[in-house]
Amino acid sequence: MKGGGVPSLEKVLEKTVKEKAADDLEFILIRGKEELTRFTFGHIHQNVAEEDAVLYVRAWAEGKTGVAQTNDLSEEGIRRAVRLAVELARSQTGPAGYEPPGPAPYPEVQAYDEATWNATPELRAELVRRAVAEANKLGFNASGSLATGGEEIWIRTTRGIDARFRASSIRFVTVILGKEAGSGYAEFTSTKIADFRPEEVAGRALEKASRSEKRIPLPPGEYQVVLEEPAVATLVGMLASMGFSARAVLENRSFFCNRFGEKMVSELVTIYDDALHPQTLPMPFDFEGVPKTRVYFFRRGVAEGVVHDSRTAKLMGTKSTGHALPPAAAGFSPMPTHLVMEPGNASDGELLSGISRGLLVTRFHYARTVDPMRGIMTMMTRDGTFLVEEGRIVAAVEDLRATESGLRALALVRAVGKDLSLITGGEAFGATLVPKLRIERFAFTGRTERI
Repeated sequence: MKGGGVPSLEKVLEKTVKEKAADDLEFILIRGKEELTRFTFGHIHQNVAEEDAVLYVRAWAEGKTGVAQTNDLSEEGIRRAVRLAVELARSQTGPAGYEPPGPAPYPEVQAYDEATWNATPELRAELVRRAVAEANKLGFNASGSLATGGEEIWIRTTRGIDARFRASSIRFVTVILGKEAGSGYAEFTSTKIADFRPEEVAGRALEKASRSEKRIPLPPGEYQVVLEEPAVATLVGMLASMGFSARAVLENRSFFCNRFGEKMVSELVTIYDDALHPQTLPMPFDFEGVPKTRVYFFRRGVAEGVVHDSRTAKLMGTKSTGHALPPAAAGFSPMPTHLVMEPGNASDGELLSGISRGLLVTRFHYARTVDPMRGIMTMMTRDGTFLVEEGRIVAAVEDLRATESGLRALALVRAVGKDLSLITGGEAFGATLVPKLRIERFAFTGRTERI
């Protein structure tokens, strides 16, 4: 795609138009590059690299559509994929119910950094060395990964879309284990490797591991909580998967059904999807080539909207918001991938000072949906859960299972942190930009039993 695209794809497109092999064709080319350095016990144990290109061909015939994919970007390989996509389209029993979109201008986004895209194993090794140095001195076990690379996307259609974008990325995650029961987590994501401060990031995990060496059991129940950014990202992400998509509304399984315009959560809560936010991993268009737009889900607590792709927009009589997923994930499309929660004005100290007796939660894991219509989810705390009394951390506690409605939790938000952190969990696709939250009551229904 660098230097003008894939000539064979352009040739096939031109020939297909002349031959009228299909009513419409959409080519979605995704090239990914990832070089990954893994470490455990404070030492690098694996260095791997992968570079691949996948072409999805969506063909339209008589209002029906079919998709084929290939890694063969030769002219014959692409033509073979076109023939298969057309065959699949004609074999469908009913029409798709919508049409492919036409071209629309999208903003220029600068998300590519040469140094990050071409980072060497030696550079990653040096960054890892700096990240684990202090843990190694203490005899703690620092594990995790550092990935560099990026992604290129090119969408070309017979209706005139020619959308191209390239972004670099660096993603670092670490879990540091103490000598006894201590555990701490930290992560970092950016488009520029120069932004990464390994000692600072790993230091956050090390501090939690050190403070949680001695843990006390705590009975299940409702507690005041301060959720740190990784925990908030899980909470908001789970709600997004349950109800922020027009598909969920169409299928009557979203908590938004018949509730738009209603105040559902605290007026301190404003959540939207914005792939152009300056602090996220930007993306100017979706996988149909439709420009991305900001979509509010909650604005000052009031339910406002959901994201659309071309199909759901047609079915609901509106416009696509630019949230189509790649064809391989069509069963989940549309979906928000750049969630943002607006910050408040509370400092970290002010968030804790509002807790008479409660918990500070670093993050959740093993999150699962319980009841999507009520936004109920279940998950476990992990890598730093602390008892807070009168605004002070007084002890580390054994991990707890939470079973809670994300909607109720957001309705009980009493303070919102003033700083935003970008959370990806080390994954390459999508990002969540969130502050810390203080919540008046949060339900914990079980605890870890240490043997």
